[in-house]
Order: sequence, then structure tokens, then C-alpha cells
Amino acid sequence: MLNVKTGYSFRAAVGDINEVISRLVEIGATYAPISDRASTFGWTKWNKLTKKNGMKPVFGIELAVSKDISAKKPVIDYWNFYAIDDIKFINELLYMASSQFKYEPLLTLEQAINAKGVYKIAGHRSHLEDVPVRSDLFISLSPATSTGYISKGHSLGHRFAATNDNRFCREGDRQLYEVICGRNANVQTYPQWILSEDEWKHSIKGIYSFEALQNANFIAENCNAKLKQAEMIQPERKKTLCQMCFDGAKKLNIDLNDQTYLARLDRELDLIATKGFEDYFYIVADVMEWSRQKMICGPARGSSGGSLVCYLLKITTIDPIKYGLLFERFIDISRPELPDIDLDFSDQKRDMVFKYMEDKYGLDHVSRLGTVALYRAQSALNETGKILGIPAWETDRISEQIIVRPAGDPRGFRTIEDSACDQSTGKSIFEKYSQLAISMRLEGHPRHYSQHAAGIVITANPVTDYVAVDAKTGATHCDKRDAEDLNLLKIDALGLTQLSVFEDALEMAGKDMNYLETVLLDDPSAFDVFNKGQFSGIFQFNGQALQGICNQIKVENLEDIVSITALARPGPMASGGTQNWIDRKKGKFPVEYPHKSFEPYLKETLGVVTYQEQVMQVCRNIGKMSWEDVTAVRKAMSKSMGREAMSKYEAAFTNGAIESGLSKEKAEEVWGDLCAYGAYGFNRSHAVAYGIVSYWCAYLKSHFPFEFAAATLTHETDPMKQIKMLREMAKEGFDYIPVDKDISTDKWTSGYKDGKRILVGPIQNVKGAGPKFVAQVMSARKRNEPMPARADKLLSNPITAIDSLWPIRDRFNELLPDPSTKNITTKPMDIETVQPNGSDRTVLVFAVIAAMRVKNENDPVNVEKRGYEVTGPKLSLNLKLMDDTDEMFAQVDRFNFNDIGKQIMDRGKSEKAMYAIKGIVPKNFRMIRITNIRFIGFME
Repeated sequence: MLNVKTGYSFRAAVGDINEVISRLVEIGATYAPISDRASTFGWTKWNKLTKKNGMKPVFGIELAVSKDISAKKPVIDYWNFYAIDDIKFINELLYMASSQFKYEPLLTLEQAINAKGVYKIAGHRSHLEDVPVRSDLFISLSPATSTGYISKGHSLGHRFAATNDNRFCREGDRQLYEVICGRNANVQTYPQWILSEDEWKHSIKGIYSFEALQNANFIAENCNAKLKQAEMIQPERKKTLCQMCFDGAKKLNIDLNDQTYLARLDRELDLIATKGFEDYFYIVADVMEWSRQKMICGPARGSSGGSLVCYLLKITTIDPIKYGLLFERFIDISRPELPDIDLDFSDQKRDMVFKYMEDKYGLDHVSRLGTVALYRAQSALNETGKILGIPAWETDRISEQIIVRPAGDPRGFRTIEDSACDQSTGKSIFEKYSQLAISMRLEGHPRHYSQHAAGIVITANPVTDYVAVDAKTGATHCDKRDAEDLNLLKIDALGLTQLSVFEDALEMAGKDMNYLETVLLDDPSAFDVFNKGQFSGIFQFNGQALQGICNQIKVENLEDIVSITALARPGPMASGGTQNWIDRKKGKFPVEYPHKSFEPYLKETLGVVTYQEQVMQVCRNIGKMSWEDVTAVRKAMSKSMGREAMSKYEAAFTNGAIESGLSKEKAEEVWGDLCAYGAYGFNRSHAVAYGIVSYWCAYLKSHFPFEFAAATLTHETDPMKQIKMLREMAKEGFDYIPVDKDISTDKWTSGYKDGKRILVGPIQNVKGAGPKFVAQVMSARKRNEPMPARADKLLSNPITAIDSLWPIRDRFNELLPDPSTKNITTKPMDIETVQPNGSDRTVLVFAVIAAMRVKNENDPVNVEKRGYEVTGPKLSLNLKLMDDTDEMFAQVDRFNFNDIGKQIMDRGKSEKAMYAIKGIVPKNFRMIRITNIRFIGFME
């Protein structure tokens, strides 16, 4: 039967593609017609799986059709369209329908009837008198088709084709459909699953079944359209890449007579030519050349920083030779796909980049990449609980215990199932509400689709020759992986807020847009910013991990910033590598290597494995691994696939390491360290690029503090983060006004008060002031007219979210003016002052619970780290505490969980509930082990 829908019908039907294919195999289907509603997102996966299972894929779509699409609420029928020889006809239909969106993509009856290159199957609700009899047009015969409709169609001479009207995969999947589709669920008494031939015949009582089945087979047999591999666009080539690189070298004062540079350039160009990637570099180089004249662009992102060709073409601005960056992290001979050159643009000007590409290559040759959001554990539990009437506090208890797995872990969408099986709370709730098990099937199921944040697709022929495009969003009906399978040229043009901060700060400072690329990278005042702990506004350094490392050492050069960027990651922190680096940096311990052969690769990081590239070099040169295996290890690292993915290469590494002179024990020890680090590692190329961005922040902060602060505050919408920066400025002697009636604009600026320079907040800081309000104020001021009455009233006595630099402290004082009334006699500490000092000590803090998560100490991941299971209580509660000065980690251990942890969980209200918290700070780790709490009240 035709008309098979999957979960890519997005709330019109449900079903994982693997399960749908499994059902087709089960009923003995020889062809597999996919026709999701207004979606072709499933096509690439469908193509692979049908061929794997020996079935012929038939590519189609289901679209709403109406005789009068101009009506307020058009009367519609759903038609199926199947591509005969070329999929572009389906793609063009979807583009047309989405351009006429009215509640959903919509075709006129005339457009449906006259659609070219497809077989059409009208649904069971058309006005058959308006549908002509044509050789390429059939009427659907399904369990949904009424006998009167069948009789009328037959009397008019129409031919019928056998179809499903499936909303779910198997008979028992109705509840899954009802949960996912909610109010949109169209539940009927007739069969709504994928039917076998016998089930279908029974459901229609045999009426015209032979003819309909013959016609369905005819359509399937004659639909031979295939997915096409896209051709690379042919860019203009005024010069060879080699000539362009030599020109770039002159501008950058790079001496290509230096054999180090020349040999690297020859090797890169040779590999780029061998792989057929030259056109890709022409295209990206052109985009970057244009963009760097219009806006501030990032120095590099990801592994592209390791390419000398990228540097000489000004795609990146980082010299990979100077920083010892590895080209093989970017391209290697065993990697068939195009390399990723991810580009960072000012987020306030990034749309100009999209417009440039559309103008250069043609609107129909450029599209934004699509993306599909899948149900995650939290959303699956919430939605299931809501539909089935299960109390939210019950599903929240499971959510708080969900196992967190690395992004690339193959078990990433089995977390609810594993949590339910492995954890006592999960088991008890699933026993109490057995129907909640449906949430396990939601996890990983398609939820909705949207435009990818950064991806752009460029094609030699119109994009719709290869993939459908949504006219409303301009996004393809394929995601990143599908695009790779279709050989679509994809460029990631990311918007980086920090670059917009630079643009605004430099404009206020009267500096050229390229000013930062000219500053020296060894300015002592910039390093002082890190050493004084002035982290607010510093790119990447807003998190506790980087700040914690930075606070323990003295930053002396850019290399320290780069190392900290990579060391503040789960891998090196969990393996002890971060602490080893800190101790060696401080001179507490000597620099040591596992073996003398490691020194060339680990010297600059004090003998500590810090970057993915080091893992690659060690695997290749000491472990004697093939480039194919090294590439696989790199992918496991970059996709955070975890220790399990790494472990399969252990034998190859240890055998090679023994050959290189290591003992078996030492080789196994080194591999263990590489796994612990590499499972979550950072690549050096990216660390250098982003380390430079962090340095630029510190440079601007030290030389142009008002301009940098104003620009940062403009692009930071979180009042708490704004307050943190304003407090830091206050310590340095700078003051601010939340808003000024006469001089505030739509951005933070600087002004003067009593002859002293101050920061001045924008008009929109006033509560109740939206974009229209701001425009009215600025327009009235520009025309020298009186402000509107409401604006005058709000600005004369403004109330903002940043009126106080100490909102949490002020609220505590309001609720608890005298702590002794609650038997609190110890003076509380600010969280920023709570630091390990070499011995365990007891502290008291007044704090808000910013976040919480239950942890099962016997979760498999925790047992693996610890090496054994604990006995007795197993649940603990991890918390993030927050006051006006800082945030920090705290824990209610498993022995206090019932007495203290449950109190906190039952009260809930993250970022609202306020406590006096007493606990112990360990001698060498920044956290609080909570021993007692006292609830004070709520922030509001």
C-alpha cells in the first residue's frame, strides 16, 4: 500500500523510521513508499534503510489541497504525490505549498491536478466532480474512504489506488500517537496503523481491492526517482590557490623560502587538490574576503586554524606554524568528506553574509540548512506526564536523576529507560505509573523542525534539484548529516556576540574595525585582568571552571590562556591532568613525561595531555596507529563519544607503544590517561583561536574600560550578569546610572555625572519599556519635541532590574534583618570568598539555589569512575548556589539526602528559594558539603 508516514510528519503521524521499516519488512513489502505530511526530512534515512532491507524506495509527500485557499479557513483534502523520474518535482511542490502557507502548507486544487513529474492520489474528502479523470491521477482507497465516496468515484470513472491512512506504525502504538500529537491527534475507529495486505482488504471489505492494489503496484513500479548527489558549484578562478597563497604570504610578511612554511604549504595544497576540495576553498575565501571588509570576523574556529592555506587566504588569521597547530586535525587522507570550516561573524551583521551569498550565487542556489529537534529526556517526560495526567512533581523526580551522556554516545536516547531500570526512584515511579513507559519511546523521536542557526547550503543547480526547501523559512528539508550524504556544500556561518561587542566598543573608542588584529599579544595590562580576577565580560571566562584554574596560577602569556581554555574540560579535570598542570605551573612538582619519546608533543603543556592534537600525535607516532584509526579516535574525542568508543583502539595503541619502547604496564597506563582525557577533549586549533578572542577582551577591558563595559552590557540581556560587571566596575572606581531621561539611547553608553565619567544604561532598562517605547523617546528627542506622557512618567521615576548591585543581599536583609532571630549567629561569607585553603573548614553562606540535580552514586558512569558500588543510601543532591558575588557547586551527600535534600527538592523554585546554608569546604576543592540549611524565603 501507498501513503506510509513516519515521525517526520511532525505531529500528524508518529513512528521512528527504523520501526516503520521494520513493520514493512514484517508485512513482506517489496517497495517502500514514504509520503510524510509536508515534509521530506526522512528521505535520506529512508533511502539508506530501504536499500539495506532489500526494498525499493518510493519518494513522495502528503500535502493539503483546497479549491479555495483564499477562504478564511479553507476546506482541505490531503493528497499524496509520488516522484516518477525526478525528485525535484516533489521539492518544487513543497516549495509552492509552503509559500501559500495558511495554517499549513497548501496547494490549490488546480496546482495539485496539474503537478508535473508525479503521480497524484487524491484523498478521501475531495469534491470528486472537480477532479478530472487523468492517467496520472488516482483516488485513495483506504480504511478512511467511505463507501459512498467510493461509489461516486467509480461512477465518475476514477481509478483507485490502495493506501494506508497510517498515523502510527503498529496497532499498539495508538497511545504513542495520542501523547505526541496531543490535541492534534485524529483518533478514528478504523485501522490507523501500517496494514498488511490482508488487514487492508478486511478494513475496506474487499471493495475494488484488486484494482486498487494493482494501481498501487503500478505507481510503485513506475516511480524510479532517486536521491541525487549534488554537484560542487564552480567558483570563479582568477588565480590558482597556490598563487593566492603566495599573494597572501606577501601581505602577511610570511617568507615562503622558509622550508618549514613551504613544505607545509606544498603538503596542504597537494592534499586539497588530491581530495578535490579546491573549489570549496575558493568559495570560503571569497566569503571571508568580503566579510572582513564589512564586519569583525573571528580569527578562526575549530580545526581550520590548523591550516596554513586557510591562514594565507585570510579565511583564518592564525599562523598554524607559529602556534604548532596540526593540519591533520583539519584534513587527512582517510577522511572523504569536506572539511568543516566554521566561520564566526558579528551576530548583529551576520545577515549581510547570507545576503551576499544569495546575491552572488543566486537565490535559488542558496538556502539555509534545516534542523530537526528530537525529544530529549526532559521534554519526553514532561509531555507524557501532561497528556496522561501524571503529576509534574512525579516526573520531575525522574528528570532530576536522568543519566547525562556525552553527545555522541550511541545510548544518548536511552536515558529514560536506563534511569528507570537502574535507579530506585525511577523504578518506583514507573511501577506506580506504568503508562509513563511511553516516554521512553518519545526520547529521540522527531519533535519539530526549524532553520539551522548557522548552516548555509550552496549548490551548482537549484537547491530544489536535490532537496526540498521551506519557502517560509528558506531552510532545506535535510539536516547536517543528510546534507553530507547528499554531497551538499555546507558552510557554517555562526553569529558570535563577542564580535558585536568588539564592533561597538571600537566604534565608541574611535578605533578602526581591524584594530584588534594589530595589537600585541603580550600586553602585561591584559594579563593583569586575568590575574586580578576581573572576569566579567571576558569571553569564555564567565564559567567557574576556567576562573577556578585562573585563580590558582599567574597568567603570564597567551599560551597560559590557551591552556586554561582546554584544561577546563571534563576530560583533563576528571583525569587529574588539570591539577597536574596547575601544580607544575606553580613549580610545586617537576615536569615529567610518561617516557622520553613524549617530550616533543607534551613539552609546551608541562607534560600534561591538554589537546586532541596531542592525543593524535601520541597515537600516530608512539602508538604506531594508522591514520584511519587516529581519525576514528579523533572523531570519538570531538563528538564526545566517551570511553567506550575509545576503548576499541586500545590493543592497537598498546602494541605500537611497546614497539616504541614503553613497557606493557606503562603503555596501558598511558592509554587509560588518553581515554580519560580524550573522551571529552578540546582541540588546540580552537583553543588558540578562542584564547586570542579572550585576550582581546582583556586588552580592551584594560585600555578602553568604559567602551568595553558599555558594549558588553549592551549585548548582555541577563540582569544578573550585568550587575556582576557593574559591581566589578564599581570596585575599580567606575559608577553607573541605570537609565537617564535625557541622554540614554538604545544602547549602553558613557556620560558624565558631577564631572566624573560614568556608564549610562539604555532606555529599555526601564520596566515596561519595549522597542516601540524606545523608538518614541528617541524620535521625540531627535525632533526636539516633548516626550509622550507615558514615556515622561516612566523615565521621570524609572524602575529597572539593575537599580541595586546587591539584589539578593537586599532581599535577605528585607526578609531577615536580624539573623539571630533565626538562631543564626555566624556571619555569612560572600560566595566569591569561599575558596579551598588547604584544610577542611566550616562556612555559612546566604544563597539562592540556582539549579539542582539528583545523583545516583551507583549510576554505571559513577561506578566506573569510582571502581565500586556504594552500600546504603545511594542518592545525593548536586546544587548550584548563587549570591550577588558568585556561583559555586554544593552537594547534599547521600547520608543527608533524606533530611536536607528532600526539603530543597520539595520546595523547588530554582533561582527563587533562599537559604542560609552551612557546610564544609574541602581543603583542595571548591565546593560546599552541606550539613545544615535554614529556609529564609523567596526572591519575590
